[in-house]
Amino acid sequence: MKTNLMMLKCWNRRKTLSIICILAMLVWYKGYSAFIATSQDSILSMHIERRNELTELELYQMKTNFHCEVKTVGCFQSKKADEEPTLTLTNFNLLTPSWCFSFCSSRSANYAGLKSGDTCICGQEVTQFAQIQYTNCQIPCSGGTGTCGGGDAVQVFRIVSPCFTGHRIPKTVETPRWLGCFSPFLKFAVDNSIHRKNLSAGDCILFCNIQELPLATLDDRNSCMCGRFNERFNLTSKIDCTQRHWKVYRTFSEDARCDNIRLLPPANYSQTILATFPGSGNTWTRHLLERATGIYTGSVYGDKLLYKSGFLAELPEISKVRSVVVKDHMLDKNTMTSYQSAIVIIRNPYDAMIADFNRFASDGHHTAVVSEKRFQSKEFDDHFKRISHVWFNLIRNVVTSGKPFIIIEFGKLVNDPIATTLKMVEFLQKHTVISPDHLQQRILCLSQQLNGEHKRKIQKLTIDPFTKVMKQKVNHDVGEARKLLNERSVDFLLPKYEREILQELV
Repeated sequence: MKTNLMMLKCWNRRKTLSIICILAMLVWYKGYSAFIATSQDSILSMHIERRNELTELELYQMKTNFHCEVKTVGCFQSKKADEEPTLTLTNFNLLTPSWCFSFCSSRSANYAGLKSGDTCICGQEVTQFAQIQYTNCQIPCSGGTGTCGGGDAVQVFRIVSPCFTGHRIPKTVETPRWLGCFSPFLKFAVDNSIHRKNLSAGDCILFCNIQELPLATLDDRNSCMCGRFNERFNLTSKIDCTQRHWKVYRTFSEDARCDNIRLLPPANYSQTILATFPGSGNTWTRHLLERATGIYTGSVYGDKLLYKSGFLAELPEISKVRSVVVKDHMLDKNTMTSYQSAIVIIRNPYDAMIADFNRFASDGHHTAVVSEKRFQSKEFDDHFKRISHVWFNLIRNVVTSGKPFIIIEFGKLVNDPIATTLKMVEFLQKHTVISPDHLQQRILCLSQQLNGEHKRKIQKLTIDPFTKVMKQKVNHDVGEARKLLNERSVDFLLPKYEREILQELV
């Protein structure tokens, strides 16, 4: 219509098209075509120009606020005052959640508890100051921000990383928060209207953190947007960083869509074993399942390190009656009699043994790695002899149990954790009481924090720690497992895990 009006005006002047008018129309048409061809980029650019600089208040908050990454554990019945930890501050008139987090973080505590509106409690374990019985926390904090427990209730938070203050975020804190490069998408900016221009990555993370939003995004003009993954902007938008992109980071803020994990009410539940050979990603899988379902996973081992780091059903006495997914490495052939179904994670046994030796040789730390020299010692030989038989036995015991099971290949879990997690959740919905609310939103939330805190980095050894005899043993077990799966018509194709055995020189 605009083109027709322009032509009419030019024509009416002298009943002919002037050269000037024709040139003007060509210029207009070229600009209009470019706009149509790049409408999303153009709209995005106009949106960026309307963004604001940081206000003085926001800059002050970024400089003075305590920046802490914490996870909500829950609101529980508090213990009696004489049973609480000695590190307790009471009658504090200016208490805020972030102040309590920072105070407990500076004392190297794993947990912070808020109680009675004016009390801050620090402890290494939840049960030091709370009974694992849910209740309500509705008393406002004396400092005027948030809620701080109840009269006989304590609001418990786990401190994930040390708190810090200041306008500049430490590089050691910024780097692990990087999620990658994502395709520019206007809908993210429209849905999440909090934005500021000309910020560094660190400043953008801090700015979005004070907005209590889990994602910080920088576009190619260093304009910062805060928000969360949604149905249109998520992991499917991730691209190679050589293309035009947005940089996406995690802030320190929780996303309530999947961080609200609970224990089930005490009962005699039908339980599913999470069966894995040691070093096959059991702890990481538990992280994925907990955030997808909203229910804590349990364990038969009572690993104190895992319990302190947030796996609230790790203790067997809690796991037996308040969880339906239970970690078990099936070291006993009769293990399956205790469960009604199984999720089996199968990993290349060579890689799994290397991962498990890292845990064993580092006194049980689930993300630690040890030097190559340790793999060349008798210590590794002895560890191999203790556990090498478990890999095949675990598969055999589940497959021949006659109970429902699903097999997950570890490589597929790594390559596509979202689809694989959904597959496990679907299995659990059929065989347990698990029926997660708002599953799609929980998965979007989970995709912002896939690795969690318990996924060990892959260690690439420059040596081969496995002797000829070890390889013969492992290769034989892999072959036997493949044969068994075929005989039982299990819908699972075991990858070629076998390693080549070179002839030793005489």
